[in-house]
Amino acid sequence: MKVFLLITFSCLITPPVTGEELQGLIEESLVFLSNSQTDHVVLIPRKEMNLKDLTLCLSFNSELVTRHILLSLQSSTPRELTLRREDKATMAVSISGMDLQFQLPDNLWSWVDICVTRDWKEGLVGLYVNGRPSSRKLLEKSKPVTVGGQMHLGRGAGSVEQGQNFVGEVNDVNLWDRILAPGAIRKLHSGASSPQGNVIGWLTAQVRTAGDVRVVKSTRIR
Repeated sequence: MKVFLLITFSCLITPPVTGEELQGLIEESLVFLSNSQTDHVVLIPRKEMNLKDLTLCLSFNSELVTRHILLSLQSSTPRELTLRREDKATMAVSISGMDLQFQLPDNLWSWVDICVTRDWKEGLVGLYVNGRPSSRKLLEKSKPVTVGGQMHLGRGAGSVEQGQNFVGEVNDVNLWDRILAPGAIRKLHSGASSPQGNVIGWLTAQVRTAGDVRVVKSTRIR
């Protein structure tokens, strides 16, 4: 009887496991189940650097069309690099605290591939949706993106705002310190190639989950 009581008490005081740490994801997606401030994922960059030119790509599958944050990197500058869906028709890209808004195609459903490119010298930012480019927009006097902190998926870095947490699935998050050519981005979307980011690579990234985020076999089929 004493042994039973001891085991029961031990179970009561042991905190529940609310996350895990992984090294790389292969053919797996991260599933965010609810609009919760505690459910998020952190990706650790491979190295510290100042990104002038950059390409950021990810895939997501969500029924949300209200305002929510997909990804946020915040270090010395607020909204250092943020990808945010404003509504059904608009995706916002924030770099060095400055916002640009891009029109989304109609009838987006199931898995969507997004890539953002920044040409620092020319001051141009582009958005690719399912391999197809938008018209590039001018972002003058933007600073290099400082990568030395953490990249958050599913919410803003340090954000506790209600209504801005992602619900759905995320896959293939990659970040490069260069501009991928349009042809390379098309091949990435079609599955003809699968290059890995040299700053953050999905297959090798250090991944930390928090809250009720599931790591499951992906339904994304090329």
